[in-house]
Amino acid sequence: MERSRRQQSDRTAATRAAVLEATLELLVERGYAGTSTRLAAERAGVSLGALQHHFRTKAELTVEAMRFVTERLAGEFIAAIPVEGSQLDRFADAIDRLYVVFRGPTFAAAVELQLAARTDQTLREPIRALHADVERIIFESAAELMPEMRDQPEFPGLLMTAVSSLRGLALTTMDPVGDPAGEWAVLRGYLIERASDLAGRASA
Repeated sequence: MERSRRQQSDRTAATRAAVLEATLELLVERGYAGTSTRLAAERAGVSLGALQHHFRTKAELTVEAMRFVTERLAGEFIAAIPVEGSQLDRFADAIDRLYVVFRGPTFAAAVELQLAARTDQTLREPIRALHADVERIIFESAAELMPEMRDQPEFPGLLMTAVSSLRGLALTTMDPVGDPAGEWAVLRGYLIERASDLAGRASA
């Protein structure tokens, strides 16, 4: 009986993951307006009834898809940054990885949801809560990676500047007129210079 329950739980988790992955793909390809529970079920290879057993509405489905992928990326983000090396090296590695994440499909899907939430009341509060969770994950992860710098009063401001700048720069990558590579080189140099100042004070 225990084995049967465990197998059922594994199948449920696999179905849920497939549906959420399919939903993220649809958000990237079609935007929020072009995504539906029916299309997500078709792409995931499950029945609409099976999908609606987990997610009652499109808003619930799309927000949960973003949460699912964001939490997975956060885990991969932390695991990928070496614990050895200086805190400045870890800072540089962290912003490099954030730059890649913000230029990827997850960020594109997040932008679609944020734009839709501007006029969709069913999305507004869930997206606000998700955004707050993402900010918390980033800040907690940075504090874990750079414990020597986190007690400096300027540390939160440096992180906020880095995340907000990276997010804004990522939006320019959607515009073929811009020069994101050149802008990133300038921004990266500035952020590392500020982090270097902070690391120096932390070790003094």
